[in-house]
Amino acid sequence: MSIDLLAVVLVAANVLGAAMAVPQAVKLYRTRCSEGISLSWAVISATVNAGWGWYGIGVGDLGIVPVSVVSVLAYLLITLLIVRHGRPAILAPTLAVVGATAVVALAGWLGGWAAAGIALGGLYAVQLSPAVVSVYRAVDVRGVSVSTWLIALVEAVLWGGYGLARVDIGLLALAVSGVSMSALVLARLVVRRPRRTRHLVPAPAFAAA
Repeated sequence: MSIDLLAVVLVAANVLGAAMAVPQAVKLYRTRCSEGISLSWAVISATVNAGWGWYGIGVGDLGIVPVSVVSVLAYLLITLLIVRHGRPAILAPTLAVVGATAVVALAGWLGGWAAAGIALGGLYAVQLSPAVVSVYRAVDVRGVSVSTWLIALVEAVLWGGYGLARVDIGLLALAVSGVSMSALVLARLVVRRPRRTRHLVPAPAFAAA
């Protein structure tokens, strides 16, 4: 991949990454419906994006930093909206943030920046997993933004191309996780089949003889 094309891919990935969470924040604000939107996804996303910013500075790849900063702010906004318009459990997201931070820090301490990047790439699957679970459990998915997940899919492909050109295993792991998880969410949103609720059929009443 030429240097010019690589620069275009990097800019496009940054723009999409920065914009990815915005449609979800807007839709959540408008609909006030947080069903199908995972609080764990939002807080882990903020944490992992902060980690990518730290990684970009550490390896001298400052092209990763802008999208990380904007994404952290966007996911924090989504977190606040979910808490405001729903009654999510707080313990699991808190433990997830602590766990994700510990994994990246430990990987960086043991194996340096390369190991930290691989850990961050692997955590992208962990980051998106709560969103996949929530959207498949939800009956009403009108609060979930299709645009956010389309952007996530394209962004993952772009980071995969950039990571391939830079021979960055962390970014390649991110790409694989992002494409697979985004596709799963989009499949649920496109189908939009409400779950059937089972109704108990009352037993027929017999007239007394």
